[in-house]
Amino acid sequence: MLLNCKKMWVEKVVVFLFFVMLVPFTCASRATISASGGSSQKLQVQKHLKKINKPHVKSIKSPDGDIIDCVNVSDQIAFDHPQLNSHKIQMRPNYHPEGKIFGERKVSSNSKHITQLWHQNGRCPKGTIPVRRTRKDEILRANSIQQFGKKKQKSFPQPKSQKPLPDGTSPNDHEVLPILT
Repeated sequence: MLLNCKKMWVEKVVVFLFFVMLVPFTCASRATISASGGSSQKLQVQKHLKKINKPHVKSIKSPDGDIIDCVNVSDQIAFDHPQLNSHKIQMRPNYHPEGKIFGERKVSSNSKHITQLWHQNGRCPKGTIPVRRTRKDEILRANSIQQFGKKKQKSFPQPKSQKPLPDGTSPNDHEVLPILT
């Protein structure tokens, strides 16, 4: 009986030790799986940032914390669209519709300038355009990396069927009175 009791105790200890050893391995494998899933998301975010944030000529730090990159006109993100791949950029039209040739416009000193907040710290050089730099945390806040920065499809309200207007009424509810002379 004593031998039988000792065997049961040893079996219980072995089973207990087995489970004690199994738990850390299970937790470690789950951590590895979640880390690899997170790293795949990090790779997606980095790839998307590289696609959006083009190489810049100059960077300007805005007082509100944004970074404005001055990107060559030909490198702007709009030209990543397949239909605009071979698009030639015309910086200024060479003729005016009435046939007049364009000249340089003189800006009077008393005219009001429309400026951006980041203009306080500098402006983009000629031949570049300002593009706000997208940060990693902005993409991570979005619902989907693929949908980041895209407009949401809005459903447009369908017009209600219009009832026929009574005679003598205009469609915009203005009354008309003919003047007889």
